[in-house]
Amino acid sequence: MFCESCGNQLPENAKFCTACGATTGRTQAETAQPAYTPPSSPPPQTAYIHNTAPAQPSYAPAAALDTPLGVGQYIGMFFLLAVPILNIVLLFKWAFGKSANLNKKNFARASLILSAIALIFWILAGGAIMEIFDGMMGGYYY
Repeated sequence: MFCESCGNQLPENAKFCTACGATTGRTQAETAQPAYTPPSSPPPQTAYIHNTAPAQPSYAPAAALDTPLGVGQYIGMFFLLAVPILNIVLLFKWAFGKSANLNKKNFARASLILSAIALIFWILAGGAIMEIFDGMMGGYYY
């Protein structure tokens, strides 16, 4: 039961609100009766909307994109990545293509990230080595 004046929660048999002092309008006879009356009809059923995952592209079934790669497929990938220009093209195709297997896509993205980190490291290391040679030559070049 709640107070009609301030909204404070009250015990079931209270005649006055403990917060604001307003009367609850109950008499002694009313407080003796049970406060609960069962509902005459059951509450209406609410429809629940289930969240669904976004649909996979229609040209590739979901199971085909998520199946694990076999050992032979990994060996084939490594042989294809050994070809100098083809490896970069394939890594970008696998990493950002829509029809690539999920395992192949994650492998290609990880390979591209590690290659970018290695490239930055080698540029910084090459600049440091050039500074060392420049210091040893005293700024004179042949």
